[in-house]
Amino acid sequence: MSGRKSVSAVLLLWGAWVAATPLATAQQTGTARMTVVVGKDVSGTIYKKLGLPERQYCWDTCLKEDRCSGVRWGVVAGDSAGLCLLMTGPLTLKDLVEPKTTDGKPIHVTVARKESNTGAGT
Repeated sequence: MSGRKSVSAVLLLWGAWVAATPLATAQQTGTARMTVVVGKDVSGTIYKKLGLPERQYCWDTCLKEDRCSGVRWGVVAGDSAGLCLLMTGPLTLKDLVEPKTTDGKPIHVTVARKESNTGAGT
């Protein structure tokens, strides 16, 4: 019985190591990350529009796609699902707009650009 416990402990430790290794490796190799541009809106070349359940899916999609340089996320106040606009090429920052739905609910817009861990934009 103690042999099974030690095998289980080894497997548990190995699983924890495997789960942590990709994150550590990504940080060492300078993997890109999303950086919010506070108080600004953005325009650029939109190559994909996605309706997603939350903002993190939008950011994850951008990080996985080489041509993505930034995103514009819009969500109706009080909701978590929204519209993700994936952009490519140069991004142009502009004054933040405060769009509303036809029935007057505010739409919150969040802009983020992809950057490497060195701080340089892509």
